[in-house]
Amino acid sequence: MVDMVADYYESLYKEPVVMRLHSYVDSPLVEWDHVLDTIPTVTYPELIKSLSKKKKKRSCDIHGLSPYMLSQMPRNYWHIFVRLYNHSFTTCFMPKKFKEVRMILLAKKNAVCAPDETRPISLLDSFMKVQERLFLDRFLQVLKDKGILPDTQSGFRANHRLQTRVLLLIEQISSYMSNSSPVATVFVDFKSVFDQLWFLGCLGKLPRMGIPKSYVNWVRAWLINRKGTIEIFGKRSRWFVILRGGPQGSSLTPTLFITYHSDMGDFIPMAMSFFFADDLAAVVAGQIGIRFTDQCTDLERRLHSFFERLEFPNPMPELKCGNETIGWVAIFKYLGYWITTKLGWWNIIGKIRLSVRQQTVGDYH
Repeated sequence: MVDMVADYYESLYKEPVVMRLHSYVDSPLVEWDHVLDTIPTVTYPELIKSLSKKKKKRSCDIHGLSPYMLSQMPRNYWHIFVRLYNHSFTTCFMPKKFKEVRMILLAKKNAVCAPDETRPISLLDSFMKVQERLFLDRFLQVLKDKGILPDTQSGFRANHRLQTRVLLLIEQISSYMSNSSPVATVFVDFKSVFDQLWFLGCLGKLPRMGIPKSYVNWVRAWLINRKGTIEIFGKRSRWFVILRGGPQGSSLTPTLFITYHSDMGDFIPMAMSFFFADDLAAVVAGQIGIRFTDQCTDLERRLHSFFERLEFPNPMPELKCGNETIGWVAIFKYLGYWITTKLGWWNIIGKIRLSVRQQTVGDYH
């Protein structure tokens, strides 16, 4: 069974076929400021502080090590790893053993399911995860200094709350509705996005966004030459090469993903976009200040343009995904909150009251 699953994931992680010439890798490079900046060195106090913040999980990597075991190591041993991590940041070298991944599968819905209905979780090398956290802190500072991440993206970012994103979405829809403008909201959840990361495109796009060369080279060393094995009930599959996708379970993958797709909103200017990692809520409305009939026509035109940009078939009058028909709904659960066509709160309040009532009854019994 493990080899059958390995066959599926080996096929999934094959290098993607992309039409060239492509702007991410073939367009002329732009000279940015601070492009030759180096990755700041790691200090011993910083490393110890980072270790103290890590969760002491007991799940083991391919080498039988876990974050809990690392937390029990004598502190003076970490002086060696300070030198190792600094050498890696300086030379962009990474031991091959760091990139050997033990993968376990979680069922998305049913406990008994096909391989394509599972989510792979990469149990990365424990020492590698420590270095990822150190690199992520430095990478986030670069993104902040250059202002690369848009305000419309709230996922995996400090000081950006999920609840704020929901409220901003509702406020935008309410604003259009108060002007009697026809409005549609399109909710997009991209399938297996972390598993589809194009290595060459990502490594080509980062320097074109102004990311210093040293950071790009380290990300290259982190991404390429990875291999994994699937483990199910203690049985391991053969090793297979991973040629696309960021490892799920890595602290760096989500930030790298939202950086890679930080300009997505620019390609759908006809919509007001709200991002939470790979979840997109796009608000599309007809032009304000013209006849209502013309507004409806303009809304249809904008929706058509929106789905063309997503390379999705025209939803008017019928929208399908494969053989499944996608219909308009009166209520939708977005980031854990129920949104209705009337933007009322009674549905949410009712569900909270029901939950409180059930808990109260359970505590009473």
